[in-house]
Amino acid sequence: MPDGEAPSPFVDPDRAHGRDGIAGDAVIARLLRRSMLLARAPARPQDADVRASTANRTLWWIVGVMAVFGLLMLAGGDPGARDVLGGALALGLTVGVLGWLSYRYRVEPRRESFDAQARELGLRPEAGDPLGLLNVPFALFRWAASVREIENTARGTRGGWDVIVADYWFARSSDPSSDDYERYTCVLTPVTSAWADLAVVPERLASRIRSWAVPDILTESDAFNRRFEVRSADRRFALAFLDQRLMEWLLAQPLGVGLEILDGRLLTFRPRVTTSVDDVRRTLEAFDALLERIPRVVGSANPSIPPPPFERS
Repeated sequence: MPDGEAPSPFVDPDRAHGRDGIAGDAVIARLLRRSMLLARAPARPQDADVRASTANRTLWWIVGVMAVFGLLMLAGGDPGARDVLGGALALGLTVGVLGWLSYRYRVEPRRESFDAQARELGLRPEAGDPLGLLNVPFALFRWAASVREIENTARGTRGGWDVIVADYWFARSSDPSSDDYERYTCVLTPVTSAWADLAVVPERLASRIRSWAVPDILTESDAFNRRFEVRSADRRFALAFLDQRLMEWLLAQPLGVGLEILDGRLLTFRPRVTTSVDDVRRTLEAFDALLERIPRVVGSANPSIPPPPFERS
């Protein structure tokens, strides 16, 4: 949910003051329950990105409003004011402690590892998502999730190509105690705008269900069809791009590898484990291997080279 558009977690002021028989403890319980739901609310496919940073800011916003609300109640002599202020303090301490632990033991070690890998490879690391990559509607960034984030980014050149490396993760469920995170290292580069948009992503339950209503593109390889979902408005281009050599290479990659072409941008992604210390190098090597295997019939990926007379259907 975009910043500033989170629904208010507060009940009507009259009810909050207990004028309809709602006690101060009930108000606190509602506020705490709503804040937890906002922290990891399930995302619908049509919603904007649910960023972890947005969820954190929303929680602090709730703490601040609770505190102001409690002070106003205290000034008005409401007997439930102390309970509301106590709830705000408890929530603030909880959010602060959990935030510090998350940063100290998850975000900071990963950032140090990512930065070291990027610098070793001649790239310039940056914290967060300064380029707004999550706003680009790649299929990877639109898989159903309760919260998602790009925590680290690096920019530079590799083999004459301008590349961006992004450290992306998302969590699927809204259960804060569930360790259901999926983590990916992504490489993004500009390619010729003559190419049609194309998504070659791992098959998931949602994609299998979607294929019943809107079939995806099938290749000549049954193994490839079982493992990947292929979607493009230009079927002929998709099948020309996915020749036998490229499909064999994709099938030899670890589960979770995929690629997308969108508006003249090529995205390659590869899953990583939490403790990985060489995922940036491995993903860039996969990017290099992919470029080497792009069929000549679709032309060069380089946007500065004119495309061949490839006729689309």
